[in-house]
Amino acid sequence: MLSFTALRLVVASTILIVVSNVLRDRAALRSAILPLGNAALAQTAFQLLLIAGLQRTTAGSSAILLATAPLMVAGWLAIVRRQALLPVQIAGLLLGLVGVWVLVSGAEGGRTSSRWLGDALALGAAAAWAWYGLAVGGPVSRLGALKVTAVTMLAAALVVIPVALPELVQLGWRTVSWPAWAGLLYGATLGMVVSMSLWGRSVSRLGPTETMVYLYLEPVSAVVIAAILLGESFGAVQLMGALLTFSAVWLVHRGSAA
Repeated sequence: MLSFTALRLVVASTILIVVSNVLRDRAALRSAILPLGNAALAQTAFQLLLIAGLQRTTAGSSAILLATAPLMVAGWLAIVRRQALLPVQIAGLLLGLVGVWVLVSGAEGGRTSSRWLGDALALGAAAAWAWYGLAVGGPVSRLGALKVTAVTMLAAALVVIPVALPELVQLGWRTVSWPAWAGLLYGATLGMVVSMSLWGRSVSRLGPTETMVYLYLEPVSAVVIAAILLGESFGAVQLMGALLTFSAVWLVHRGSAA
């Protein structure tokens, strides 16, 4: 997991630096150094906490806890009075969290001390992702999504690579199959370059709350893809969870349009 994430960050940040040509725009980078640094710290914290959490808890628990990020964003914006939430939006945010819980509830197992630590780290990753959602909008509006994503991905790579170095040194490079390399390329391009850039652009245009609510759809897509490609089950419970998450997104955006 750690070595895969490190390699994915290297590939993604390299592509973004080349495509965005960000290193030549030094004057713009200096003018936005503080908000860029804030977003970069948030991205780095998210990557480290996500990896550490997944190594100690289940994917189901991690998905549920990461789904608290929209609530964290909405709560923070309400506390600092930057954005008032309508009742329909609050209902949508809570409904989405319930939907994610229903969707992945079948994956839950027994609790251990390691699981509790993993859950705490996953909750920290959710907080870091909420932090990133709050921090990235300003820099993107000034520099563009590609440049900001390039800087934040590079910062995360520079921190994760030394941490992953012992694992990378011991990796049996010759035994890595071509599907694994293809998965790495897919994860770095569509999973990071494209998705992170679009995410930053959406936060800048729609706002953090309206964008964060789409995080609820990530577990839905994972379950559907697993059912189609891996033949995993997709029963009535999963369908109910998916419908709840879609309803949550609709409610939040309905409140935004009101």
